[in-house]
Amino acid sequence: LRGPMRFRDLFAFRIRYSFLGWNGLAYWILAVLILGCLIGYWSTYQVSTRVLMIFLLGVVLIYVPGNNALRTLQYVTALKADGIEMEYYINRSGVLVIQGEQSELIPWNVIRKTKETRNHFFIYVMKNSAFVFGKDMLGEQTERMRRYISEGLGAVVYASQALHTPLRA
Repeated sequence: LRGPMRFRDLFAFRIRYSFLGWNGLAYWILAVLILGCLIGYWSTYQVSTRVLMIFLLGVVLIYVPGNNALRTLQYVTALKADGIEMEYYINRSGVLVIQGEQSELIPWNVIRKTKETRNHFFIYVMKNSAFVFGKDMLGEQTERMRRYISEGLGAVVYASQALHTPLRA
């Protein structure tokens, strides 16, 4: 299996990491607290406090995802400007990463976990770093990807639904 790095796949990972993991828990708690204070105490707040709370809510709900998108776009654009094409090759040995003239094989035994969602495969090398494959890019090779992951990580049963695959002990 072969695939290039795409903006939307990398952005999907960054959003997933920022908002759906343990890191995202603090984010959502903050957003709910600000929104709860705004709704619960709206009539008791002065105008300046209302403006400040709305500004903070805007930062949390607009700036954070917008900043993620901007940083991802800058990264992908910089790679393209430098003529660096990043490609991943998946096989029974692991994930071969090719960036420009450099390449490195990441064997399956160093993969932390994998996650399959409706649109992506995430293959985590570290807690906050993953190879991302869009299923639309894989097309008919989706089942083959599941097989490589399953074989690479050991006796893991893969279902067609989204699931979390822990490392074997």
